[in-house]
Amino acid sequence: MAILSLSRSRCLLAAALAAPLAPGSAFAQDVSAPAILQWFDSTYENQENRLGDFFLAGYGGTWVPPVGRADSGNQSVGYDVYDRFDLGRANAPTLYGTETGLRTLTDRIHRVGGSIYVDQVLNHNGFSDASRPGFIAGGGYPGFFLQDPDGGSDPFGVPGTDGDFHSAFEGGDLRGRLAGLIDINHATNFRFIRTPVNANDPRNIPAGTSANRPDPANARFYADRDLDPIRVFNPYTGEQDIAIHPFNTSDPLAGDAVPENAMGLLMRNSRWMVADVGVDGFRLDATKHFEPFVFDYFDQAVYRASTRTNLDGSRRDVFSFGEAFLTDTGTLLGVHVRKDIDPNDPGRVGGNRDTLDFNYQAALARNLQGNAIGNDWRAVQASGMDVADDGLINGSNGLLFVQSHDDGPAQNGLAMNNVAHAHMLMRPGNAVVYHNAEEHGDGRDFPKDGRRDALGTGSDRITTLTKLRETHGRGDYRERFLEKETLVYERAGSALVVLSNRNDAGFDTRRVEVDLPFGTPLVELTGNAAAEADIAELLVVDNDFFAGPSKVTVRALRNDGQDKGYLVYGLAKPESSAGIQLAGSTRTIGPDAVPLTVDTDGDGVPDAGSNRDRSRARLAPLRVVTGDTLGISLETDAVTHTGGWLNPLTQQIEQIAVRDRDADGDFAAFRLDGGLDLNGSGAVDFTTPGSTAYGFENFTDVNDPGFFNADGRGRFAQTIDTTGLAEGEHYLTVRAFRHRDVATGGDGGPAVFEDFKEVLYVDRLAPESALAGLTPFSADGHDIDFDGRSTDGTADAMHFFLNLGSGLTDAEVLAQVDGGNAGNRIDRDLFRRGFTGVAAGNNAVTLVTFEVTGNRSVRRYSGIGIDNGNGAGIGDVDGDGSLTRADLTASATNFETFLYSRNRLFSPAADANGDGNVDTLDLLAIRPLFDAAAVTADAAAAYDEVLDRRGNLNGNGDTDSFDLLFLRDNRFTTDADLLWTLDLNPDGTLDGVDAELFVTAFLGEISGDFTRDGVIDLDDADAAVLALTDVDAYQRAFSIDALVTGDVNRDFVFDRGDIDPFLDLFADGALARQRFVDAGLLVPEPGTAAALGVGLSLLTRRRRR
Repeated sequence: MAILSLSRSRCLLAAALAAPLAPGSAFAQDVSAPAILQWFDSTYENQENRLGDFFLAGYGGTWVPPVGRADSGNQSVGYDVYDRFDLGRANAPTLYGTETGLRTLTDRIHRVGGSIYVDQVLNHNGFSDASRPGFIAGGGYPGFFLQDPDGGSDPFGVPGTDGDFHSAFEGGDLRGRLAGLIDINHATNFRFIRTPVNANDPRNIPAGTSANRPDPANARFYADRDLDPIRVFNPYTGEQDIAIHPFNTSDPLAGDAVPENAMGLLMRNSRWMVADVGVDGFRLDATKHFEPFVFDYFDQAVYRASTRTNLDGSRRDVFSFGEAFLTDTGTLLGVHVRKDIDPNDPGRVGGNRDTLDFNYQAALARNLQGNAIGNDWRAVQASGMDVADDGLINGSNGLLFVQSHDDGPAQNGLAMNNVAHAHMLMRPGNAVVYHNAEEHGDGRDFPKDGRRDALGTGSDRITTLTKLRETHGRGDYRERFLEKETLVYERAGSALVVLSNRNDAGFDTRRVEVDLPFGTPLVELTGNAAAEADIAELLVVDNDFFAGPSKVTVRALRNDGQDKGYLVYGLAKPESSAGIQLAGSTRTIGPDAVPLTVDTDGDGVPDAGSNRDRSRARLAPLRVVTGDTLGISLETDAVTHTGGWLNPLTQQIEQIAVRDRDADGDFAAFRLDGGLDLNGSGAVDFTTPGSTAYGFENFTDVNDPGFFNADGRGRFAQTIDTTGLAEGEHYLTVRAFRHRDVATGGDGGPAVFEDFKEVLYVDRLAPESALAGLTPFSADGHDIDFDGRSTDGTADAMHFFLNLGSGLTDAEVLAQVDGGNAGNRIDRDLFRRGFTGVAAGNNAVTLVTFEVTGNRSVRRYSGIGIDNGNGAGIGDVDGDGSLTRADLTASATNFETFLYSRNRLFSPAADANGDGNVDTLDLLAIRPLFDAAAVTADAAAAYDEVLDRRGNLNGNGDTDSFDLLFLRDNRFTTDADLLWTLDLNPDGTLDGVDAELFVTAFLGEISGDFTRDGVIDLDDADAAVLALTDVDAYQRAFSIDALVTGDVNRDFVFDRGDIDPFLDLFADGALARQRFVDAGLLVPEPGTAAALGVGLSLLTRRRRR
């Protein structure tokens, strides 16, 4: 094997080592924005689950179908709009999910650093019209008139008129019904409150039986006119000093409903979707079917609507792109494209709109046919909007796409789908990859099939190209060779794209110029060359006889019926055999265990099995992070290329090894999510929007690039604090750049890098949940749905238990978890389980919440008062509707059963105080119920029996003073059984509170009532003096142990320390104090005046039967 050393001399600069800088380019350059994934027929839940795959593939945004409620039902794709503000609700989702699910997906895409574009339908509503029986009476479309308002005699308008729509009998692009969908007349001006809030507002659109009904919650769909507006001038409408008020995201119900026309509703919805829901822009449906003035109002509606800013604080403008099936590029560029926002003139409305390039898509389809006879690259190169404006392929206009939900290979005969995507994805500008997840069934006629491998499922052909677009998508477009069957173009100084539209076997050799220095190695990056013996894996830049421009000799691989005729030779990127190393991530959750079928023939279509199951399977491993810190490190390798090289002299493939020192890399940085300050610098280090280092942080612990080391190995490390990160998925990128810096001997070309990525799952805390509500689902109210909410959004499953005892350990509860007690997911963060025969009383619900890591929490919610007639409620423990002896004792389910279970069992009818326990406090709390006149004497007697049994602390059969003495003598016990018996106030400790409770509740005495007459007065002071001077005499006189009545401070000793607490029982204790002074038990207080009266606390003792 020949060894070639092709590195240039290097200047080792101390400054470069001391102060890492983001790589820059020596010249302005065309850029390929990260690809947009058109992600259709997938629920928000599945999209969120696969965001790790979206991240790893290098997509920068996603386009999703219309998100509002559809007219034809919840299986509709969504273009037949019924209600634009109904994005799906708990237990009433759209085809894709709920508003909460969309908001969460939007937030997570932003966390990745991406953008979300929603398909917005401004041209039409659904299929229903005034001829549909009952539709007018129901209210029609929310916010729209089906008939012209007539001033009030008929609330639904004038029959035979068309309200906010064009007539069914009109035609043409602007007034006709596209695919039978009712066409909106944007020129009508019926001004009403179209999303009614206040039922008494006379400006409301007429309410039907189901639509347009006033609801106070509708206030959130309006801006808050009490908040300061922005004021703008719209040069396209000529309107000046336009006040645009913000939506109040802190207090959504502060919105103010105002009258508007149909156009106003459409624009309000567009601004709400951006400012409140958080989307980044729109794909505008059917734009050739509405008047150009609609664009003027749309641009105003979304102008400065986004609250999302760039890391440098600059504004992020809403980006939208239209669908106009037009061949006239002049109309497209003049009407459908507008890019005139001036950040230096924020008071002037501008637009940030582009449009899908149907001309380019059609040219690809016509010229990549299977028979290949008519295929002609020259027709493709001359097509499209990008060339039409300035004659250059520079990404200035148009969104490129190969296929879509409306049209694909099955419709247009495109046979070389991979080749088409390679041509598109390596070009400058914006590009869209279409993925139909087929989550709602294989083989639906609409939307059309897409690239099933767009996220890497079954094949890496597309994801390889989207990654190359990210790593090599910079540099001006250079057309290096163009003929009917072969196209070679360069991204100047970065990559060479070699394409063939021939469908036979073999290759075509061409010699082309490149914007790279002599001796630069180029590596084939798609993997297609590796499988072909006649195709070089390596190219080395040379020239003709050591003079003239740089050149390479390439072979264009023909397709041979396998859709493989594309090669990308690019500058080599830094390499790392070990990849990112994480210190603090102890385990990995592997990909979803769904069988995947390999795409053996390379057409992007797995060969067997359920497309739905494959599309739902997450491929990205999750690295679980449980600690408060995480160590991130990357060690790059010294790069040597080995493989087949095409010798330009012999035209033979030779095996060589090429040392590529520039690929060792001279800079690396890391980014978490869209950009966070994690290295302690006080701010994100690189914040210039659009730069290749945007959102990245310098490595400050170890920063040792390989280019500056003799061994070529680079070392980078950083420890980050994870305590500020939200629970759940996060997205880590370490970007290592190829050396290109002129100051250190580089060629000054555009940035080329390798991204090393990991999907993290932060799991420091147990999942958080809360009981979210309950809803009866039977007429008698006995059967109830309980809802549990995942408050931190991490729940993967939630299990519900009704009325488990509080004494069960978490392990005992977890042992009961199975499918039978699992809740159904009814919203992104909401789970529901129904229970039948729920008893009246204070119920308790236990939620067991799991997240994908297996981490779980057990939370019990008590005191859920339910008065549904299923039993008499508190006290009716056996649930027969009355209070009897059986509720208390001597039955299968009675109060004593639950009391003496020590909270291992639970009854909602026994938990009188609603604290989730059944204990002595509940026994005492139900006393008034059994004292009531309606209760039988037998039931009342049963209560006293139960009370006496509980008060018999010493077990001698009686409840008396000896039990108090027993409590005193054992108050330091460590025996669990005895502790439970004595802990009458169940707080886990034995103290004076338990003693006081025993005295008052079980003995029926009052602390300080020495005479036991139910009143504390001067007689009690005299009796107290007797007790302190001759305790035996006191106890004989009043038949009570002095500890019961006299230990007022409940320290388990009756002594002089109880005098002051006793005197505190009087409103004015002066006379009582004198009794103790006279007896020599207290020292007189100097200057104390004689009391004028005696304040008595009249306390009634509970009389025992």
